[in-house]
Order: sequence, then C-alpha cells, then structure tokens
Amino acid sequence: MTQPTLAEALAAIPDRRRAHRRVHDLAPLLQFSVAAMLCGARSLYAMAQWGRERRQDRPDLLVALGLAPGRSPSVATLHRVFKRLDVAAFERAVGAWLAQTGVAAQDPVAVDGKALRGIHGEQVPGVHLVSVYSVGAGAVLAQLAAPGTPWVQGQELAATHGALARAPLRGRVVVGDALQTQRAVCAQIVESGGDYLLPVKDNQPALRAELAAAFSPPGGAPRRPRA
Repeated sequence: MTQPTLAEALAAIPDRRRAHRRVHDLAPLLQFSVAAMLCGARSLYAMAQWGRERRQDRPDLLVALGLAPGRSPSVATLHRVFKRLDVAAFERAVGAWLAQTGVAAQDPVAVDGKALRGIHGEQVPGVHLVSVYSVGAGAVLAQLAAPGTPWVQGQELAATHGALARAPLRGRVVVGDALQTQRAVCAQIVESGGDYLLPVKDNQPALRAELAAAFSPPGGAPRRPRA
C-alpha cells in the first residue's frame, strides 16, 4: 500500500479564504510554511523573507513545494491563511499522515498537557494544550486545546479524552502523568485497543493502598539475602 504524501494529506484541508483573493492554493502554502519553519523561520515575516531568498537562489524548490514559478507568499497572504485556517482539520490531517508514514505501529504514545502563555494581552490569550505524541518518533499525533481557563484539572481531562479519541491507540501502550490516572481515561484507552501505564501518587490514597496490597509479596516485606 502506497503511503500518502504530505501534499495529499494537506489537500484534504478546506480552504476558508475568499476565492477571489487566492493567489496560491492552500496545500502549497502550508507546505511552504512547513519548509520555512524547518529552516528556522519563526514568524510570518521570517517565512516571507525565506521565500524571497529562495526565489533568488532556489526557485526550483518553491516550484517543488507547489507554488507558481517566480512567486512566493507575502506576509499578508500568510496572515490570511493562518487566520482562516481550520486548525482542527489541519491537525487531524497532519496527525494521520505522521501516524501512517513516520511512526512504528507498536510505538508507545504519551499524553501530556502544556500551557502556552500567549501574547498581546487578550488578543492572543494563553491556552492549555493536551497532546498525544509518539515517544519514538517525537511526533504529535493529536492535539486539543483545553476549554475555558488554562490550568484547571477538569478541563485538561476533558481535552485528554478528546485528544485520545483522535489518536491511533490500537496496539499501543499509552503513558502519562498522575493527572491521567482516571478510570474513564483508562477505559477509553482499552476500548480503543490500547494498553496504559500510568503512575499512582499520594493524591489517590485508596488506590495506592490497594495496589500496594495487591503487589506486596506474601508474608510482608521481602527479606534481604544473607551476606
């Protein structure tokens, strides 16, 4: 079975821009953005500059990314693309592509939440992201923003369920931190065909005591061997 290319995966993402303002197709623009970021561009201005430089020294590279000969996207074009991008569809498409092309079938996955601060006050507020990523490949397979105010445990758990639902779990071991050690999370992983390895800490004293009793050796603490 032929594995899909990144261009084929990106082609499935809907283009929300107004048709009369489209200078470039969406998939080539996203491929261009990925290439620019891999080369160190960390802002729209840096990405546009990277394109102008490649237009001078490697125009064939831009054509290979799907752009028209002699053209590269401006800052305004990139701004319109990212402002109207269907983020959920983008993450689903890229996550599915990574799972099919760069992640071993039995590679374990980890689930974790990270808080992003945000910039410009209320214009770009902070957000709490929950990601499911391949441990071996280091690739994010699914990612979801926690609803409401960041750093709230119940909201991170809600995002955990959503992110796990989007990730390929069958045949994989899922690891996480103590926050994910919840009956509903474990049940979801098992129902999706996966297994889990999660820690139990003092914030769940009853469960910790039950595990200690279940796995304690018969007759109490093990004896040390004599010298």
